[in-house]
Amino acid sequence: MFDRVAEAFDHAMKQGRVGFSLQHINSVADVGRVLYSECLGRLVKPDGEIMAASEFIGYLEAAGRVAALDRHMLALAFDWLACQPSGVLGCNISVESISDERNRALLFDLLSANTRFASRLVLELTESLPVSGLPIAGRFLQSVQALGYRIAVDDFGTGFSTPEALLSLPVDIVKIDGFFLRLGRDDAERFLSHMVGLASCVAPVVVIEGVETYAQFEAAQAAGATHVQGFLLSEPTLAPLFGGEVHDHSSAMVC
Repeated sequence: MFDRVAEAFDHAMKQGRVGFSLQHINSVADVGRVLYSECLGRLVKPDGEIMAASEFIGYLEAAGRVAALDRHMLALAFDWLACQPSGVLGCNISVESISDERNRALLFDLLSANTRFASRLVLELTESLPVSGLPIAGRFLQSVQALGYRIAVDDFGTGFSTPEALLSLPVDIVKIDGFFLRLGRDDAERFLSHMVGLASCVAPVVVIEGVETYAQFEAAQAAGATHVQGFLLSEPTLAPLFGGEVHDHSSAMVC
């Protein structure tokens, strides 16, 4: 089954049916200011049905194809940035893209070939990472930062994004998982403030994800977050805003 999904995904990429929508990361001090916009994966099935990344990412992980998705999305992001000279994007990088030597080399080559966009692209590290993998990830992220890219730790507090990982990796932005907004405990606000405080020790920018209500925005503000992300301020469309076949990134695009 996983092989069939991977094959269907490869066809979709070649036919330009894998793209992304955007969701903004907004400043808490001035909600009209956007730090950057995160690329949210979308796949259009042959019958026109649109799938969000959450609906197919698990199958790609099981089939060992997440690294291919990462590179495809990055290539599309570079295309978008070439056409939007003032735009800033965030794009996911999975652990698979870093932990495997071949995938790591392919990813680094793609990033090295597009350093003209480095100041306008944030790489968001996602998924679970064993402690044994931290040194490899740390060295890779340092080399990527040296190219001019910023690094964000995604979903802090869940998965690999533990305090140990946070303190071991070079990061510019910490994104706290929205789970901590929905704890439903009497001490939830104090707990969230401690999470933001820890994140602030390692990065100047702290984003709280999953902000969907004004009360959650106020909680993020009270906790000391610098930015928020969520449907309250930015609801991405399901349909891809940007997609298409990947271009040769060694030459300039015609927009």
